[in-house]
Amino acid sequence: MSEPRKGQRRCVKCERNRAERFFAPRGKTCADCRKQSRSKTTHDRRVQVTYGLGPGEYEELFNAQGRVCAICGQTRRTRLDVDHDHITGLVRGLCCRLCNRKLLPAARNSPTVLRSAAGYLEDPPALKFLGPRYHIENREE
Repeated sequence: MSEPRKGQRRCVKCERNRAERFFAPRGKTCADCRKQSRSKTTHDRRVQVTYGLGPGEYEELFNAQGRVCAICGQTRRTRLDVDHDHITGLVRGLCCRLCNRKLLPAARNSPTVLRSAAGYLEDPPALKFLGPRYHIENREE
C-alpha cells in the first residue's frame, strides 16, 4: 500500500490509510478495527461464560457446521445464535435467529411437532381430500 497522505495514518491491523479522525490521539488501529476487535472479544467472553464453550470452540463449531445454520442451512451476515435446551442446558449447535427464536419456540422444541410439520408440507391433507385448490394470486384464469 502507498504511504499515507497528509492528515492520514496507516492502520496496523487492516493496513488501510485512514483519516486522523479514525484514530485515538496516539492509537495505531483505526476505529473500525477497534470496534470489530471489541465486538469479537465481548462475544467470545459472553459465549464462554453463558454456554461454557472454551476459547475458540464457537468458531470450531461454526466451521464444523459448514459456516451455516444447523437447521435451515442458510448463511447469515450476523453471528449465529448458540442454541441450547432450556431444560437441560445442553448446547445443541448454532442456528440463525429465525430458526432459534421463531421456528424452535413455535414447535415447542419438540422433534415430534417438527416431524409432523415436515410430513404436512410434503403430503398436504387438503390435496388428498379436495384435490388441487389454489390461492387467488396463483390461479390461472
